[in-house]
Amino acid sequence: MKKLFLLFTICISLFANGQTLQTAIENIKISLDISSTQKLDTSLDALVSQIGDKRIIALGEDTHGTAEFYELRAVITKKLIQEKGFNMVILENPYEDLEILSQNLQTESIDSLMKKHLFSIYQTEKMKDFLIWLKKYNQTHTPIPFKGCDDSYREILPEMLSKELQSNMTSEIKEILKQFKLRVTLEPSEFYERFPDKKPAKVDNYGYNREIYRLIINLEKAVKKENISSKRLDELLLNAKSSYINYEMVFTGSIITRDIVMAERVAYLAKDPKAKIIVWAHNAHISKEVIIDNEIGLMGRNLKKEFPNEYAAVGMSSFSGSYSYMKKRLINDDHNYDDQLYKSDYPALPTNTFEEKLAQNKSEAYYFSITQKIKEICIKLPKQKVKLFGYRTNTEKDYYEVNPTTMYDFVVFIKNTNATKPLFTYESKK
Repeated sequence: MKKLFLLFTICISLFANGQTLQTAIENIKISLDISSTQKLDTSLDALVSQIGDKRIIALGEDTHGTAEFYELRAVITKKLIQEKGFNMVILENPYEDLEILSQNLQTESIDSLMKKHLFSIYQTEKMKDFLIWLKKYNQTHTPIPFKGCDDSYREILPEMLSKELQSNMTSEIKEILKQFKLRVTLEPSEFYERFPDKKPAKVDNYGYNREIYRLIINLEKAVKKENISSKRLDELLLNAKSSYINYEMVFTGSIITRDIVMAERVAYLAKDPKAKIIVWAHNAHISKEVIIDNEIGLMGRNLKKEFPNEYAAVGMSSFSGSYSYMKKRLINDDHNYDDQLYKSDYPALPTNTFEEKLAQNKSEAYYFSITQKIKEICIKLPKQKVKLFGYRTNTEKDYYEVNPTTMYDFVVFIKNTNATKPLFTYESKK
């Protein structure tokens, strides 16, 4: 009897806390009208007013394949640029690819640029709509750079560095760049066939790429020796080093994680006091707290730590609907962004999800700030599961036990969402 009474008491307590969370959100939430882009724009005025004084605003997503999130991010981004003076957009995409896309946006076909330089998961109607807007905006205003912060495809790096250094090309710099380009364009076996005198006792990819990192360090030293400096050159060297540093670090028994690399790349750009940056990345990366495997969330955590009063994380969440995904196991293991996008419905929700609590609200779409009261209520609740879907097909295992109230400053919630629509059709890959 005592056990039954205790269980009843616990259930009543959890129910009350759940209702308290719902009530707390209901009291501060602001409804969004997603029936048209114009109405969504107007209903986002309050959010933009609340976050517009920050310098780094991270706009998240709980899946990479949700159309409504891309519409939201595009509308918020346009308002921040036009109304609050933001002057840079950074995407979770390879750095060099977006440098080329941004530089050629006015002269090349947008479809062609997207196929060559965007992860397949971004090759969608919504992303194209944003790039069309950005192209038009840049024709009549100071251009807004569209940059990448993710792992890089490395063949492009030596070409970009050579172009930047062409007016200061000493014989030493020329030779380093030549070796750099050869190593990134040739397989180890091909390289050592050409240069047998450079062949080590043991040939492996780690050692081979470690030599590339050392070439970059030597290039940096040569540049300093010649007193060559520019903002663009410094940025390229930073990204070159972060692309290869783990081939050096692995020999020390440690590595620098992908989230740390992304944070470093964003932070470098944010050190310019005039920079006002919008970051488009997954909810897991923009989190202000490390949430998974002592790795995921390091980007947001590090940015919050370095820019404590200037960073705002806006998580985006949904309850039901569909999403798009790709079948490839690794999104950036090569430079062929030609993976077909597929559509799937969300899997059945596990018990005790944050999304289920948000869906209890009467509004179909709304946002709210993470207040101290909401944090206190969530701490009292049993640990909740939060949807964090990546770019592949997902299951209920992709709901993680984390505390969402420590991850974000604001949450945008849409009860029912739809998969993004792919622009291109590719042959199916096994």
